[in-house]
Amino acid sequence: MVDAHFRENWSIEQYVSALGTTPHLLSKACRQAYGLSVNAFIDERRLLEVKRLLLFTMRSVEGVAHEIGFRDPAYFSRFFHGRASMPLGEWRNEQRKQSA
Repeated sequence: MVDAHFRENWSIEQYVSALGTTPHLLSKACRQAYGLSVNAFIDERRLLEVKRLLLFTMRSVEGVAHEIGFRDPAYFSRFFHGRASMPLGEWRNEQRKQSA
């Protein structure tokens, strides 16, 4: 379900409703299956897609941000930097150097 809706920036409540469960049970299942909170799991999926788009497309950072559901490019940059431990542009350049 996360794969189908991570671009839409669904809230946990939307996942709970769609799955017919409770926030507590969803959290418990996510922690048991992945060792992550629901928010962390969703963020990891979003980060994976961001990296894929940055690596395999020529889209601008703003274009990638918009496609993944971020409306504020500054927040998107902070999101990426906080999870990837380096700025977007630096990460993209590093990956391209390694691929060359």
